[in-house]
Amino acid sequence: MIIYPICSSSKGNCTCVCNENTALLIDAGFGIRNLYKYLSNANFSNKNIKAIFVTHEHTDHISGLCSIVKNLCIPIFASKGTINYLLDKNKICPESELYEITPHKPIYIDDFEINAFSTPHDSAESLGFCIQNNNKKFSICTDIGHVTSIIKEKLIDSNFILLESNYDYNLLQISPYPNHLKRRIISKLGHLSNDDAAKLIEYLIHNGVNRFLLGHLSQINNAPDLALQTVISYLIDKKLKINKDYLLNVAPVRNKNSILYEV
Repeated sequence: MIIYPICSSSKGNCTCVCNENTALLIDAGFGIRNLYKYLSNANFSNKNIKAIFVTHEHTDHISGLCSIVKNLCIPIFASKGTINYLLDKNKICPESELYEITPHKPIYIDDFEINAFSTPHDSAESLGFCIQNNNKKFSICTDIGHVTSIIKEKLIDSNFILLESNYDYNLLQISPYPNHLKRRIISKLGHLSNDDAAKLIEYLIHNGVNRFLLGHLSQINNAPDLALQTVISYLIDKKLKINKDYLLNVAPVRNKNSILYEV
């Protein structure tokens, strides 16, 4: 199983999960032309894309949904709440093929098994996903205001996790964001901070997970080096060493170098 984080930030999100025959997209944070460009850079064929899974309806996750679905003729999988929002706001093409995902009830597409789980976010009904192929498990968990017991349960046993590390608390306090937006971000239905991500990673390492990719970083309230250093420093204090006890990277805002991760 190959993980291709095409883009991951507050401006746009899209991840491709694939094997030699099948590819799945998680979210659609940009349009079809950019998707074709990034797939071509990685020598991927768009013909292998079989479906798109939507975490939730916020713009940075669905801005390219209509153009991608229309051009590739692929189905959309999302929660009932997300589907209802997309329909009510005319965010998808009339001919789109829609499938409702029920958390804890698996979806099977070729050799892939996809399980969804509920996440706490200020959206209609947001989800995280665990994707399994050939006894390997990749999990994606972003846009979460706090870590729930369900999230911990679902992420354990993952071989690789893309985890939100959205903001640095100190940068957020001095950012140009209005106070109501700052309160939203740090709320229980907002986003996960670098410090929060570090604590969850510590828990997951002690439960057998050792490969992590920090994602959905704010371009205003965070920075890749800062997110990495915050997590690494916290784990050093807990006697956990990078490249020995765990592997850690940051997902790119736009994956211009076509960095792929094999699971």
